[in-house]
This record gives sequence, C-alpha cells and structure tokens, in this order.
Amino acid sequence: MNAFERQVRALIYARFQERLVPPSPVDLAKTLNVSLAEVSQALQALADEHCLVLLPGTDSIWMAHPFSGIETDFLVTVGDRKWFANCVWDGLSILALLGDGSLDTHSPATGEALRFEASGGTVQGEGIVHFLVPARHFWDDIGYT
Repeated sequence: MNAFERQVRALIYARFQERLVPPSPVDLAKTLNVSLAEVSQALQALADEHCLVLLPGTDSIWMAHPFSGIETDFLVTVGDRKWFANCVWDGLSILALLGDGSLDTHSPATGEALRFEASGGTVQGEGIVHFLVPARHFWDDIGYT
C-alpha cells in the first residue's frame, strides 16, 4: 500500500466515524484535492488488497471493515449515533473502536430480535455467534460471508 492509498483509507474511516456513512469517490477527490481517476485507482488498489470492498462494478464503498456502506441487519448504536455493520463480529468491532453501546440484529434461525450491549469492555446479551464460513474462506465471497 502506498502513501496515497493509506491517506485515502484513513479518510474513509474518518468519514465513516464522523458522518456514519462512507464518503463518495467525489467527496474523497474534493477533500484530497486530486482527480477522480486518482481516487478510483486508489480505491481499486485498496479493494485488491482486501482493505475494503466496493459495490460490484462501481467505485462506491460497500464495506470498510467493520463498517458497512449499505443498510444491513446489524445496527450499532453509540450514544445518539448509528452505523451499520456487516455481521455480528463487525458490529462488536465497531463498539470496541467507538465505545459503549449496543448491537441490534435478529436470529437468522427464528427471526427473534437480539441485542448485545457493550459497556466497559464487557459484552452482555443472549445468543450464539456462529460463523458458517471458516475464516480462511471469508474472501472467497466476502459479500456472502
């Protein structure tokens, strides 16, 4: 990863934290005072390096783990701010990064609402976190994983 790609990646995470959604390629180009083509090239390189995931066929950010650029079934709340995560693991990661709060989702088996609360480094909640795909195969199809 080169210095510009690191800069783009850092801005993506800063924007997710500040604005709750990913920046657009146009926003990145304007903020960094570079061309859209330079941003597109950096985003593609970051995706190739598995640093983020782009929506298929676009330069729009789908995932910058642990954040999701699209609405999902994993809603993280810290204070009055909300983010979408890609999975339970990512939701708990957002809480670890940003502070005490909650992760709301549902059981894929029953549809029952599930809430995990994080406070002082401890997670409370009822449920089992099960990974259907072994970690070594996550990137075989990260959108499914």
